[in-house]
Amino acid sequence: MKVRFTGVEGHEQSVRQGADALRQGQVYVVLEAYCQTDGPNYFRIEFRRGELPPLFDSRLFEVVDSEVHSSWTVSTEWDGSLTMAPAAWQVPGFWEEFMDHSPGAIEIYDLGRDAMMLGSE
Repeated sequence: MKVRFTGVEGHEQSVRQGADALRQGQVYVVLEAYCQTDGPNYFRIEFRRGELPPLFDSRLFEVVDSEVHSSWTVSTEWDGSLTMAPAAWQVPGFWEEFMDHSPGAIEIYDLGRDAMMLGSE
């Protein structure tokens, strides 16, 4: 899935959080989609390699390619929220291990990201 960053104008601060790192009009590959039951929805986008790719409010983007990568699976949380991402990223504790710089988690992330980036060219 690819999205274009439409900018922060007209959105409240909570929606704009972290978006100052993105470039208006730039197209980004969505690595994960997180849909809350009673709240905003988010896209995980890598804009700086080697750092945890943050979640950005989906209201800041327009979808330009709706095809999701074949590695994506859907999981539900206890509260009914949905996560759509590579199955290996949905294993409990994966993101914590990634943030702790676990070599195994970094390798799993890199493999998933690279597959999605290659598939988006």
